[in-house]
Amino acid sequence: MTTTDDRERKYQLREAQLQAKERELRLRELATEIYQQQRTNEPEVDLEPALYQTRKHNPSANSFQKLARKIVKFAKFSAFVVAGIAVIKVGFVVGMWIAYLILASIVAAIGYQIFLKDEK
Repeated sequence: MTTTDDRERKYQLREAQLQAKERELRLRELATEIYQQQRTNEPEVDLEPALYQTRKHNPSANSFQKLARKIVKFAKFSAFVVAGIAVIKVGFVVGMWIAYLILASIVAAIGYQIFLKDEK
């Protein structure tokens, strides 16, 4: 159980911490004021170097390089189209064989039902 003495010590400790924080804040404020006064009293001397907007150097491509890029892009596009057509043709062939198998199994199942199944 906390006694009144313990509570009083906690309050005093807390008050001392708050006062220390207030002193620290006040010292910071004074330091910034002093710094501002020094800045206004000094002549304008720019200590930082001048910064310029930089750009990446891209040398202009000659006509041969432009043509080569277009040819490469066209070749990639053509390969994509050819691969797509090949996939579609293979899909049709595989699909056709699957359809044949399904139809043959249906005909076989019907034939079994009609001719081979024993009637009881």
